[in-house]
Amino acid sequence: MEISLSLTGDLENPIIEFGGKISRAKNFYQEGPLMAFLISIPHCIATMADSIAKKEGITLSSCKIVARYVLDEKEMFLGNYVFKKIIIEIYGKGCSEEELKELIKKVKRECPIYLSFREKIEIEGKLA
Repeated sequence: MEISLSLTGDLENPIIEFGGKISRAKNFYQEGPLMAFLISIPHCIATMADSIAKKEGITLSSCKIVARYVLDEKEMFLGNYVFKKIIIEIYGKGCSEEELKELIKKVKRECPIYLSFREKIEIEGKLA
């Protein structure tokens, strides 16, 4: 089983699309701890990617993050949300494919959430 959400727009309060609902991150964060956790991972990675792009002079005119959470089905059967894998897809616009690859390498070296969960998180980049 898989849960997915997308994050776009202003990084202070991005637009989140989750389960057919579209709202600002602030509203989703208030829905509870599980939702806050689900949003915090792509939000942190998006913020880090934006910061690194600015620092490195990489033009990233827009960025969409899709987070896919692969659930442990045995745990889900018991009512527990345990994630086997988290796949983060960064869709960058305005940069080259090589710049996007370099940006992702740097995110993997600097993002505290990725560094804390690197055994479960995969980050992929695609040009939008």
